[in-house]
Amino acid sequence: MPRYHGQHGYGPVIRIFHWLTAILIGAAALRGVTMIALPATTDAEVARIFSAFSLHKTLGIAALAVILLHMIARLVTRDPGPLHPERRAEVFLARTTQLVMWGGMILLPLSGWLRHASAPGFAPILWPFGQSLPGVPADERLSLIFQTVHLYAGWTLAAAVALHIIGAARHAVLDQDATLARITTGAGPYAPPAGFPMVPLGIAALLWMAVLAYGLRQAPEPIPDPFVDFQGGAELQTAPEPDLSAASPAGQDAEVPLDTDQETIDMPRPPSD
Repeated sequence: MPRYHGQHGYGPVIRIFHWLTAILIGAAALRGVTMIALPATTDAEVARIFSAFSLHKTLGIAALAVILLHMIARLVTRDPGPLHPERRAEVFLARTTQLVMWGGMILLPLSGWLRHASAPGFAPILWPFGQSLPGVPADERLSLIFQTVHLYAGWTLAAAVALHIIGAARHAVLDQDATLARITTGAGPYAPPAGFPMVPLGIAALLWMAVLAYGLRQAPEPIPDPFVDFQGGAELQTAPEPDLSAASPAGQDAEVPLDTDQETIDMPRPPSD
């Protein structure tokens, strides 16, 4: 890393990882939002949906790989400190938002990958390393849990990214400082490296724990299979026939008494041959 990293701005490796992560996350999110509205009335349209899901998953896996490399690069370097350390509330909100973004950038593609691994066979990831994960069984209930967590992680990350963009726009338009230049060109005034954000890290962790708990609670139950009883050669169960012997105490045919009070009708004799 250049000697200016952590003092004036971000080095080239961090800047490349930052913008590559933004491009991959944005592309995967755009594909994910648009693919659920695709029509599915013809075979060609269904094939297009499969291709869209495969692209979405592949972009997510690529984003996760870049994010992990980005995290390693950030851990071995020190970020430049804030340009306005006297604005304590603003600095606190910015650092908390960044840590929430980090959590979302990891949990969002990871939950999508786990959802895919627990429900294999639909829209494969476009790579040669297989579609399953060790220790993740093919289970519909588990797949629905990962799908729900993936949904809420996406909305949480979107909110954090919106706050991040608003903050960057404020620095560029209102403050007109070098905040944006530090992540685009690496230039900026001297700023001592920031300390470890212990409290913002705790808040971000609590927020993501709440998102996970809410996703687990809101996950739908699998739809029961109406034909599960017929799997494995099970036979259809028919209702038992009624026991007519219960009508008489001795189990014999009961005699029907004749009503002698009814009027008899004389029928004419049939003609003889």
